[in-house]
Amino acid sequence: MILRKTACVLGLLVGLSSVAGAQDGSAEGGVSAESDHHIRFDWGYQATVITQTAPVFASPYMGPRSFADEGSSRASTTLTTTLYTGLVLWQGAWVSVQPEFAAGLGVGGGQGIAAYVNQDAVKSGNSIKQTPYLARVFIHQDISLGSNPGEAEFEGGDGNRDLDAFVADSNSHFESGAKQRLEITLGKFSLPDFFDSNEVAGDVHHRLMNWALVNNGSWDYSADARGYTWGIVLGLFEGPISARLALTAMPSEANGIQFDKALSEAHAENAEFSWEFNASKKGVLRLLAWQNHARMGSYEEALRSASESGDAAPDITASRHPGRTKRGVGVNIGGDLGEWSAFLRTGWSDGKNESFAYTEIDRTVSLGVAHAANFLGRPKDTLVMGFVASGLSSLHRRYLAAGGIGFQIGDGRLNYACEQVLEGNYNAQVTRNVSLAIDVQRVWNPGYNHDRGPISVYGVRIHLHP
Repeated sequence: MILRKTACVLGLLVGLSSVAGAQDGSAEGGVSAESDHHIRFDWGYQATVITQTAPVFASPYMGPRSFADEGSSRASTTLTTTLYTGLVLWQGAWVSVQPEFAAGLGVGGGQGIAAYVNQDAVKSGNSIKQTPYLARVFIHQDISLGSNPGEAEFEGGDGNRDLDAFVADSNSHFESGAKQRLEITLGKFSLPDFFDSNEVAGDVHHRLMNWALVNNGSWDYSADARGYTWGIVLGLFEGPISARLALTAMPSEANGIQFDKALSEAHAENAEFSWEFNASKKGVLRLLAWQNHARMGSYEEALRSASESGDAAPDITASRHPGRTKRGVGVNIGGDLGEWSAFLRTGWSDGKNESFAYTEIDRTVSLGVAHAANFLGRPKDTLVMGFVASGLSSLHRRYLAAGGIGFQIGDGRLNYACEQVLEGNYNAQVTRNVSLAIDVQRVWNPGYNHDRGPISVYGVRIHLHP
């Protein structure tokens, strides 16, 4: 079924590419423009198909959330398609509506590895209906703080976070052009559109695929199971220095699709400071801090309750209570090193209450490099490599060792070890509209369990855009 849907969608989008390519070349997609320089409306799309397979690996036992040992004969495919629109309302203001469709669970059942191998699988799951949904709908306002206020204008280009991310750091499709400005965004969006940006690895549709390399794995950012939330983001830009604040909604349960309406007890706060310390080499330092409030379970309470009642395994869901908090910090530094681009990320969360929205990682360190394939005579191709090591808090570790399960991992027992993933990705620009990538990942201690794995995952990605 997923393969038939994929073929139909790809055929439709290839046709759209031909239509779009026949239009005015001053911008991509469908365009309504007042002039060559002041585009008031634009639309586009992206479609990404990722197929992965994992050959047989060491699996002496499995639990409710284990990565399934299905063998090399079983491949899994995910499909994500997004239609985006942007309309300039007045000077510095624009609105975007972005419907999306996602299907496919992911290799190994989409679970069992905290740093899971396909970031697009965040948007799918057994309990989520595979029907179109509204991914983003928001209004954005730039307020110039300088002497020359700019006019919101379409800048074109693919952006470093893909066409479906309209407000990705400094690569917004509509920008005021003012170096000193205040930005206000209100509506539905994904927090990684604004925070923890990473040009080397932070784009599952063009770069690496692993959850903990695309984003900071310890950042349990507020989102539904598809990766989106409602809220407001404020940004202040003063040349090379910028700061962002966000207040957003939390899901009503871990990895849930519905949001908690009790906002006083269920919301998230995010803050990030960025410093562009070397513009010529794209050197940027980002410092992130966040805090979630939600109806979370407590690892300590779940362990104590199981011990007192004599239960075989603790149950985190039985200890959920409104107003609990989870907090963390992250550091993200990146830039060019000669012909290479590189990044280093680290993150920490307190790990006292349950992982709730992204994945089950409490400690993380990741690094990676990217290089254009000039040595092959293909400057538009990219070679990217990344490595991430992830860990758990002591309470989270004890909970899993006692037989507890989370929403992403849980083998029923645990011989704890640091989970590690090495990923390599070659992305070839086949045509202006189509790219093809080959991806290889090696996972040691999946789900922090030294008894299982290592797992090799082989993947192919096809991406289309106007």
